[in-house]
Amino acid sequence: MVTPPLPWHRAVVYMLYGVLAVLGSMGLVYLMIVLSHCLVLYSVALAKQKWLCFVAGLCCLASFKLEPFSSWQSGFVTGAFDLQDVLFYGGCGFTIMRCMSFALESCERKEGIYSIFDLLKYNFYLPFFFFGPVMTFDQFHAQVSVPRDLSLMRNIRVHALLHVGAVIAVDIFFHFFYILTLPSDLKFVNPGLAYSNLVYDWVKAAVMFGVTNTIARLDHLDPPQPPKCITMLYVFAET
Repeated sequence: MVTPPLPWHRAVVYMLYGVLAVLGSMGLVYLMIVLSHCLVLYSVALAKQKWLCFVAGLCCLASFKLEPFSSWQSGFVTGAFDLQDVLFYGGCGFTIMRCMSFALESCERKEGIYSIFDLLKYNFYLPFFFFGPVMTFDQFHAQVSVPRDLSLMRNIRVHALLHVGAVIAVDIFFHFFYILTLPSDLKFVNPGLAYSNLVYDWVKAAVMFGVTNTIARLDHLDPPQPPKCITMLYVFAET
C-alpha cells in the first residue's frame, strides 16, 4: 500500500510533477526560459518595492510581443506540433503573472521574503501552468498544505459530471450548431443570435475553467470560480 504524501510535502510532489511534465512536453530550453523569468522577478521581489515588481512584470510580458526579444525567445523552442505556440505563450504569460503575484505578496510580508522554492512550487502546479486561471500566491500558499477534507468528494464528483456534460455540449455545438446559416432577415434572429453566441462563449469558458478547477479541488485547493452564465446576470460587471 502506497502511503500518500504528507500535507507539507504535497506541494513538492506537485512541483516535481509539473516540472517533469513541462520538460517532457516542451523541452529543456523552454523550461530554462520559464525559470529565467522566475529568477528575474524573484530578484526584483527582493527589493520589496511594489512599483518595481509591476514594471518588471510588465516588461517581461512585453518581451513576448516586442522584437527582437519575442523571436529570440521563441527561437529557442524547437519542434512543431499543433499546440506549441499556445503552450509556449500561455505557459510563459501565466508564469509571469504568477511571479508578479508572488512578488507583490513578498512586498506585503513584514519580515523577510518567501523563498524561491516557494515560488517554484507555486508556479509549476501543472493544472494552472499553461492555461490558468491565476490563483494568487497567498491563497495557494495557505491552502496547498492543508489536510484533505474527504467530505467534499461527493460535491467534487457532481461538478466533474457537470463539466463532462459541458464538454459534450461544446462538441455538439461545434458539429451541429451552424450559426452563420441562420437567415438574417428574420426579426427574432439577431437577438437570439447574440444570446446564443454569449451562451456559447460561456460554455467554452466553463469547460476551460471547469476541468482545471475540478483537478485543483481534488488537490484540496479552492481555485477561482468560472464565469457566470449570461442567463444568470443582470449586469456584465458581475462576470
